[in-house]
Amino acid sequence: MTLLRDIARAVVWMAPASPAKNRVLRALGHDIHPSARLRSNGVWQVDKFSVGPGAHVDYGNLFRHLTMIIMGAESHIGRFNTATAHPVFSRSAGGGQLELADHATITSRHSIDCSATVTVGPFAIVAGHGSRLMTHAIDLKVDAQSARPISFGERSFVGTDVLVLGGAVLPPRSVLGGGAVLLPGRGTDAPGLFAGVPAKRVGDVSGAWFDRTGTHTRRAVVTDEDGTERTSDF
Repeated sequence: MTLLRDIARAVVWMAPASPAKNRVLRALGHDIHPSARLRSNGVWQVDKFSVGPGAHVDYGNLFRHLTMIIMGAESHIGRFNTATAHPVFSRSAGGGQLELADHATITSRHSIDCSATVTVGPFAIVAGHGSRLMTHAIDLKVDAQSARPISFGERSFVGTDVLVLGGAVLPPRSVLGGGAVLLPGRGTDAPGLFAGVPAKRVGDVSGAWFDRTGTHTRRAVVTDEDGTERTSDF
């Protein structure tokens, strides 16, 4: 019966976004708000999606062997991400979970190991492309694999092409610079800019982005013919 349900869910998830798709997913055991927009994705053996109002999952993602995906109001997952968990840990308490708070974002082409819970706080963003979040690894002391959660604080910004290992925490209103490696025990200092390999706090950060009220930034800096730079809505 469980296998048949997994097959049915996988087929429905491949369909285009529509209110009918949301209704069928609810009938199959997911908690999907009617206003959520869920495009075509590969989903296999995910026990439950809990998707809030206005949340959006773009196309081409792969979600596999997860116990729970939680998406708060107006949260967003972009394209061609993979979010998976080792089956051993997905059966353990707190394993196999991906949690996006209200207005949180994961952009595109990231690899997310959710063997332990990965949390993206309110208005936080995993930006750019090509970042790797690895919650599980071999514990050399005991010769066994272990999994530890990863957490990005409220209104934090994770740059492109970073590596974040299990147990790492990025404080609220902080930036993890592009190409950085965030290790356990780092990133628990005061909010600021964390950069380098391994990442260390190297300065303060500020800006209007940290106080925005919407999920997405809808303005761009454009250059006029006379070389003047200005911001413009798009």
